[in-house]
Amino acid sequence: MNHSLQRINFPMVARVIGWLLLIEAVFMCVPTLMALLCHEAAAMRAFGLPAALTATVGAVCVKFIRPRRTDMGKREGFLLTALVWVVFSLFGMLPFMLAPSARLNLSQAFFEAMSGFTTTGSSLVADTDSLSCAVNIWHCLSQWIGGLGIIIFTLAVIPMFNTSGGMQMFSAEATGITVDKIRPRISSTAKEMWAMYLALTLLLFALLWAGPMDGFTAACHAMATMSTGGFTTANAGVSTWATPYVKIVLTVFMFIGGVNFAIIYRTLHGQFASVASNDSLKTFVRIILFGSIVTALCVIASGRVESWQSVTIDPLFQVVSCMTSTGYALPAFTSWGPAAVGIGFLLMFSGGCAGSTSGGAKIDRLVYLFKYLSNQMRLTLRPNAVCPVIINNRVVHSTTVNKVVAFLCIWVIVIVAGSIILSMLGMPLQAAFYCSFSAISNAGFESFAYEYNNAPDAGLWVLSAIMLIGRLEIFTVLILFTRTFWHR
Repeated sequence: MNHSLQRINFPMVARVIGWLLLIEAVFMCVPTLMALLCHEAAAMRAFGLPAALTATVGAVCVKFIRPRRTDMGKREGFLLTALVWVVFSLFGMLPFMLAPSARLNLSQAFFEAMSGFTTTGSSLVADTDSLSCAVNIWHCLSQWIGGLGIIIFTLAVIPMFNTSGGMQMFSAEATGITVDKIRPRISSTAKEMWAMYLALTLLLFALLWAGPMDGFTAACHAMATMSTGGFTTANAGVSTWATPYVKIVLTVFMFIGGVNFAIIYRTLHGQFASVASNDSLKTFVRIILFGSIVTALCVIASGRVESWQSVTIDPLFQVVSCMTSTGYALPAFTSWGPAAVGIGFLLMFSGGCAGSTSGGAKIDRLVYLFKYLSNQMRLTLRPNAVCPVIINNRVVHSTTVNKVVAFLCIWVIVIVAGSIILSMLGMPLQAAFYCSFSAISNAGFESFAYEYNNAPDAGLWVLSAIMLIGRLEIFTVLILFTRTFWHR
């Protein structure tokens, strides 16, 4: 073996993956228990056997892999983060292959699992109404786990990683331009984030249960909404329970899911000055308000005004769903005209704030980009002027700005490359573009589910890779394919 390869602490990476598999096995016990309570014998086997296998493999890794050193650097952090999402999907796909109500093949099952963990929310199940309770809860639970991050959850429950590559792991998985720690220790930051995430999910569950949803449906939609994933338990989607109350509640919590959790933390601790001066949050709110007004005008122009909700709650609900990459779609959405659908696609690209559970390129990067472009316009007229990029009243280093520009360029390249590959595999170019764009944005809309159902098996593996690249924000995955990563 090449000596430079040995410098990466592979045994430690494998041991940590073992711990993570044990955690996944525990989560698999939830749908197993649900199958027991609902008297779904076949579903019990479909989840019980994979849970046992996952736990066994995890235990073997933890028990028998004894690394000589326990330190992990940046390279181990990147490698572990990318691998664990693939490993989680490989084990998490087994119930979709074994459950009689799903019965997906290997390619479809892996896509389904990856779609869940990356909170994309696209499903290949033809009849959601026929799914067992266990499969439905696994759908939504996988999104909830991936919403805030698998690694971040591990840092919260296994404190040993606070001194063993915890910061590298957190940085590799957390979304955004820079890591925003809310507590001095990385494990404390992870615990605070997951505590807020859990509390908000429980609050949403209570509010939905108080409305027209039963307890099981409320639990599923609470997890799918807070993670901005968008899985539902009915073929008709959220329109099955689309009362004004439900739409308002879901809109509020989709919005919260699209906000940086550091901002939520500061709000809860009374740090209102720093929250009010946050450029990304202000831009996020302004775009939502502007998008809602324009969408409402599209509804009026299309002649689809059926009630006061059609120009108030419905446009706001749909805009927030698009921008946070949740993917809930009202039945009338596609009938509001091409302008409304086009706005939805633009919002999918922008996404929510960095450090949130939403997908997309993130508002923060667009704020950086537009301020940078504005400065370039000024420099065209005044070449000797000093025009730094200022975010949140602070001057941003040029290295950070360059990284943002590079990220957005690669983001577009991945969309185009994905579209070309999918079209070469037999998909129509328009469908290929939508699927590639949706996958990297981690936004699978209910209204366009048929596009994925028409993808060939090879195309599903390509889309799964694009979803992973989008969730881990490009560099964490693509850096593994460079010589620089493997050689010092």
